[in-house]
Amino acid sequence: MKAAVRAVLPHVASTEANKMHDLCPEGPNSWCKYKADPENYKHKNGLPLAVVNFIKPVFEDLADEKLLEKCLHGKTQNSNECLNKLIWERCTKEKYVERVVIEEAVYSAIAYFNEGARSIGNLFSKVGVRCEQYLQQACARKDDSRLYHAAYKTKESTKKRRKVLRAIRKGFQDKATEAEGDLYSAGGH
Repeated sequence: MKAAVRAVLPHVASTEANKMHDLCPEGPNSWCKYKADPENYKHKNGLPLAVVNFIKPVFEDLADEKLLEKCLHGKTQNSNECLNKLIWERCTKEKYVERVVIEEAVYSAIAYFNEGARSIGNLFSKVGVRCEQYLQQACARKDDSRLYHAAYKTKESTKKRRKVLRAIRKGFQDKATEAEGDLYSAGGH
């Protein structure tokens, strides 16, 4: 995992003129499309080197052993990841957007993260749009549902049940793999 984290930054900075895939995994099943098919792969616009140099310390921190250990056993969701999910729901990473759009997505996500769906009504009130009772009721229901599900998922009995079901699924998967071999591999054809 450490090698994969270190490979990401040069990978996204690669261009046709400056291919930087030395750290990417080899072979046709590689997540790096260039390593999987170097003859046919066409690079998109790579990340500028100024940006790469600016965020490189963050990637070095992400490759830290202690941090990567936390990713084992499914302990990956933290409050920062939850906030990031809210941001990218509002502003996709797939398309380039102006800074203003990203800032609005961040502001909206932070308000939702801190106050819940009720933040929509507060925002409307501040810009002079009157909030009717139906919007307030819908936001309250959404917040109540979110809190209920969060409390349910953190109960010990729920965690134990998920663990048992995961073990059962893993047992079925192991038996199927023994009988039939690997039917799927990431990036495979």
